Amino acid sequence: MSANKSDNISSPELTVIVLNWNGSADLSECMKSLKNCGYPALRILCVDNASTDDSVEMMQKDFPEIELIVTSENLRWAGGNNFGLNHLGAELSDYVLLLNNDTIVKAGAFSKLVETAASKNAWAATPRICYAEAEHKIWYDGGLIGKLTGWIRHSGIRKHVRDCSSEVREIDYGSGCALLLSRECVQQVGLFDESFFLYAEDCDYSMRILSAGGSIWHDPGSIVLHKVSQSTGSDSPKKAYLKSRSIIRFLRKHCMVWTVWPFQVLISIAQAGWFLFRGYPVTAAAVFYGFIDELRNASQKDYC
Repeated sequence: MSANKSDNISSPELTVIVLNWNGSADLSECMKSLKNCGYPALRILCVDNASTDDSVEMMQKDFPEIELIVTSENLRWAGGNNFGLNHLGAELSDYVLLLNNDTIVKAGAFSKLVETAASKNAWAATPRICYAEAEHKIWYDGGLIGKLTGWIRHSGIRKHVRDCSSEVREIDYGSGCALLLSRECVQQVGLFDESFFLYAEDCDYSMRILSAGGSIWHDPGSIVLHKVSQSTGSDSPKKAYLKSRSIIRFLRKHCMVWTVWPFQVLISIAQAGWFLFRGYPVTAAAVFYGFIDELRNASQKDYC
């Protein structure tokens, strides 16, 4: 069953896949924003990644009209979204938007984003993502990947919205926090690479889009708010380790120029130094463990 789906044929059909894991309170707020986002041909699919909190019960009680599917185990980001895409199967809509459960969608955001994607014949598109606790401050305003350095970063991060361009433009990668994909994109590029344990799956998918001849566009006029690092914590060793591993995996897969590796070593040293300076020695060590373990194809360390 679909939710909030109308007979309005003037707008392309859009399915929003919200992936949730133990985020009941955030998920509730996200669902309320989706119901009020104003998109006329919207299907909402919540994929619960084997939560152990009351997420499933909350959805069944507070949002019974919204489609809910539950995995048998935590498939993480790539696997969970693949589960949702596979569930859609032949019912794949014109566009699919992958959305974090810790987001709040501003009214009109999806209409603007889909309009941009359609007008640019884009395979993927992203909104401007701002901090939920400071809506004037940008978290993501397009993704950048250094061709010679392999440096992956957000454009405009922590800047005031008035200091950033409102121009619709092509970008290097789309953030998985809120990532719009066309039907053609999913059919041509396929599913996400589940060998990425966590982080960089979106960068990998974006590179595959570009390699297949598709384009990725960013529309700053489409606004989504994000409660940053609700699941792992901004200074956690777990986040630092997993991000370090995933970036090295991404670089090994896509970036072959020799300049990438010296620069990545410098980035890792700088990151570790920053954590040490702020009093997080375990997190600093996790940066290097992630780097080395991925190069050695070592088993995953358990940072909790």
